[in-house]
Amino acid sequence: MARRRNPLAVWFLTTLCLGFARLTRLLPLSWARAVGTLLACAAYLALPRIRRVGLANLDLAYGNSLSRAEKTRILKASVRNVGLVAAEFTRIPLLGDDAFFSRWVRIEGAEHITCDSGIILVGAHLGNWEWLAGAFARLGRPMAGIVRPLHDPRLNTFIDRIRASNGVKTVEKAQAGPEVLNLLREGFCVGILIDQNPHQSAVPVRFFGVETWGTAAPAMLAARAKAPVHVVALIREPDGRYVLRITPRLSLDTEGALRARVLENSQRCQDAVEALVRAYPEQWLWIHRRWKPRPRFEQEWALKQARDKARAGEQG
Repeated sequence: MARRRNPLAVWFLTTLCLGFARLTRLLPLSWARAVGTLLACAAYLALPRIRRVGLANLDLAYGNSLSRAEKTRILKASVRNVGLVAAEFTRIPLLGDDAFFSRWVRIEGAEHITCDSGIILVGAHLGNWEWLAGAFARLGRPMAGIVRPLHDPRLNTFIDRIRASNGVKTVEKAQAGPEVLNLLREGFCVGILIDQNPHQSAVPVRFFGVETWGTAAPAMLAARAKAPVHVVALIREPDGRYVLRITPRLSLDTEGALRARVLENSQRCQDAVEALVRAYPEQWLWIHRRWKPRPRFEQEWALKQARDKARAGEQG
């Protein structure tokens, strides 16, 4: 059952978010970043849930291999990164400006994009994920990003308009499959962030060695559209600039039954994203409940396995 939201509280939070966005758009980038960092630090201190969820996730991921002090350092840096992403958000349209782009972003791995047909780009809430689609669009390929709409229409309209600048097409996540397949067949590059606990199309995976759920969307789309999958990330460098890193095409299983292939390839996608997070843990969104239990998925998956076993028995 969906949680009911207080309309007044939603209106108030939306107004604050819009005010913050307009302020950071007017300020020089260095000042906007300072405001975002300050608010992120305040949130870390004021909201116990940030520390509770973040440290619990770090415990799951790293166990005793890291000290509590090191985990706390990573979490603080992660929260600061969220503040920076928020402060930089309204500058997405500037990625279309040659001077701005060359000042703040460089590209590594563009040579790995070798086909003119549709491409699936998988990424994570790491570095500046909000700039990712606009930065990739600089390669001159039609770009689409799968997004989850926000609950408040006023805020959703504002954010979607900015995300859709630089020619990027946004596709709502719910029931996006047919539209995304059409876009891939038309030659679009379609970006999907796959690091969060999914609400639909889930398969069992391991992330940092811990059992959880992952989206089957990239593996399913790759199978149906015969499209290559690349991992992309916009990583923040020590000087505040970014590098858009594009990996070679992921090696995916193309043999055997579809369900088995989707399961295996979904794990390969998760492994690739995990490698990114391990390389840049301070830039990943540790405050999301990545390993949240999903009893509904467990029941659905058990039924699918029972049906598969029954079919195998009948065929045997």
